[in-house]
Amino acid sequence: MRHKKGIHTDVYEDFESDILKYTDWKAVKGSMNILERVFEKYFLPRLKYRTFPFDLPSLYSNKILFASLSGIEYIKIFQHYIFRSKIKAVYQFDSWTHDNGINENAFISIKKSAEYFNSLNIPNFQAYWMPEAITSERYQACDYKARNIDLLQYGRRWEWLHEKLMPFCQHIKINYQFPKESGNLKRQFKDRDELVDALSKTKLAICVPKTVTHPKTYNLPTVTTRYFECMSSKCLILGHAPEDLINLFGYNPVVEIDYSAPLDQLKYLIDHYTDFVPLIERNYKTTKEKHQWKNRINDISNIICNHCGIATIEKAAIE
Repeated sequence: MRHKKGIHTDVYEDFESDILKYTDWKAVKGSMNILERVFEKYFLPRLKYRTFPFDLPSLYSNKILFASLSGIEYIKIFQHYIFRSKIKAVYQFDSWTHDNGINENAFISIKKSAEYFNSLNIPNFQAYWMPEAITSERYQACDYKARNIDLLQYGRRWEWLHEKLMPFCQHIKINYQFPKESGNLKRQFKDRDELVDALSKTKLAICVPKTVTHPKTYNLPTVTTRYFECMSSKCLILGHAPEDLINLFGYNPVVEIDYSAPLDQLKYLIDHYTDFVPLIERNYKTTKEKHQWKNRINDISNIICNHCGIATIEKAAIE
């Protein structure tokens, strides 16, 4: 994920590192810079629901090529993906239906996007829903009595709720941490270590999908790493659980926001915080057992093996 910056780039890197940790896949360089520039200028603008318009023979023909992408970051895989291979597949973070290109067989983190791309009937293409996950050992959890951040909102700020929280929290002395605006960006932590530390000291964390924070832009509610980060840090989540998250867990791991009285609800949750420890512990255990990157990697590997009709495969992960 060398073209990406920001705190959650580390989540992508966790995924790529765990691929190499839990499989026998080998990492190879994506593309030379000059080839990237040529591809970005002349080929990328012409892609639409198909990979590159050529497929060179011989080299890599017996290999399986796999890449992790953020959105439609095709540049990094260009050099290797022009060659013929047994199968080509990608894992795509944040692939929305308005993305105008798609590479070969895809594991997509948004369920409705996977369904949408399958509905296009692209030749030799299959999309699989593979939700985001986490490497929980990268996160920490303080003792419940040692937590001094009452409420944390990070990343995308939910303005509707934030405007209500600010004066209320100041008035009754609730320690509310939230993103500070800087131009068009909302920055809060200088690096991932600061985020992990804050989460470990947080009682309640606000989590809602983009369909809530940006309803005019996004119409696909999806499960993001944010939910798993909070659960791995033993935070109680206040907000909204997408239907896919409830299906993954078999229950609703989120305290749904009370739109009619959010401030009264917040006061109650803080005053009765320890009453929710069983839910917090259940979420932590479920995430650790079922929603690690190693779980997703195992599912991806099994699907690829079944697709190729083989028991074991020689794998190549593209950086």
